[in-house]
Amino acid sequence: MAERTDGEKEAIKGFLEPHFGIGFVPVEPSGRERQIINDVMSFVTARFAGMRYVVGMAADLTLLAQQLALHDAEGKAFRPKLTRNEIFNRYQLVKKVGSREANTLTLKYGKTKVGIRKLEEALIDFFGEVGRPGYPSSYVYMTGQWQKFTDPLLVPCFRLGESARFALCSKLLDYAMDNLTEATLLGRAKPRVRLFEEIIHHYPRSNPNENSGAVFQGIAYGYIKADRPHLSLIVDKVRTGSARQHRIGDIDGYHGLDLELTVEVKDHPLTKENVTKEMGEFLDKVAKNRVLGLAFVACADQQAVDEMKKHGVACVTEVNAIWELTHWDWRKQDAGVHGLLHYLAHVEQNPDAVVRLLTFIREKDSSHDALAFFGTPSAPP
Repeated sequence: MAERTDGEKEAIKGFLEPHFGIGFVPVEPSGRERQIINDVMSFVTARFAGMRYVVGMAADLTLLAQQLALHDAEGKAFRPKLTRNEIFNRYQLVKKVGSREANTLTLKYGKTKVGIRKLEEALIDFFGEVGRPGYPSSYVYMTGQWQKFTDPLLVPCFRLGESARFALCSKLLDYAMDNLTEATLLGRAKPRVRLFEEIIHHYPRSNPNENSGAVFQGIAYGYIKADRPHLSLIVDKVRTGSARQHRIGDIDGYHGLDLELTVEVKDHPLTKENVTKEMGEFLDKVAKNRVLGLAFVACADQQAVDEMKKHGVACVTEVNAIWELTHWDWRKQDAGVHGLLHYLAHVEQNPDAVVRLLTFIREKDSSHDALAFFGTPSAPP
């Protein structure tokens, strides 16, 4: 038997307490009771592989006897000669529920009715709590099979005294937990590096071999590409006028014939003093064309944000872009990384910029798939 975790021990205790009472302390079962327990366990283990619910049926019938014993003092004692007929003479079998034939086992003692269906439902919940999803959940079918187990399980379980029932239940739960595959969350031992965040946070955007603003425009391109994959993006190198491509912004996003989004990229602060000079033409075009506008900028003061908002242009700064990225899954972030690489390689067409970024990526995540373009994992081309 595997060692139970503290959580499993608590779950077992919580499952058994309603049937045996809080603080119940069992005594050692007699030798004859231990033999009955062994016989029941042998029956269960021999059939478990092809009939997993047999372990639950044994537990249900044991707990049914125990529930009745809470109202029938004689039921708490060991009754070694108890027969099937004596059980059903003492505890009335409920054959109908309203006008319907009962297909499960419910017994009545005085005014008390106890059935195995609710016991089985509680057992299914227990196996879910301890992370054993392999236990079957078709309780309607399983409890309807009880008559198959009258002699091998029901009679022996009713013969046992309550301490022996407690011991049997404990063995059944342990056996099931040992033989049902434990559910485990599939996760990586080491979390994957969230590269897009790393790049925005720590990658040096300026380099003498690269056009000023190219990396930031590539970041904006990767951001939009990952966030709105349904759009077809039109973009060119930095310092290329948007009018030459009939663009409104630095990046225009189309869905078919419709211009859905236009983005202006500025890798420097926007302030109350410079927002009109830096963004005025873009703001006018956004308003005139009634299109969704987005300013992707290094930072902006509140007055600049308010001015852009008046023209229907939202603002994404480096700070709130990073906040957004923290809510992206790894695949979405990785799409942003690949978008940036695509921009540097195929829009800017600057192999030095690509090598510089790949070198940074290798430092942060030596297993990243983009490193295949180095040629070898140890040195850039």
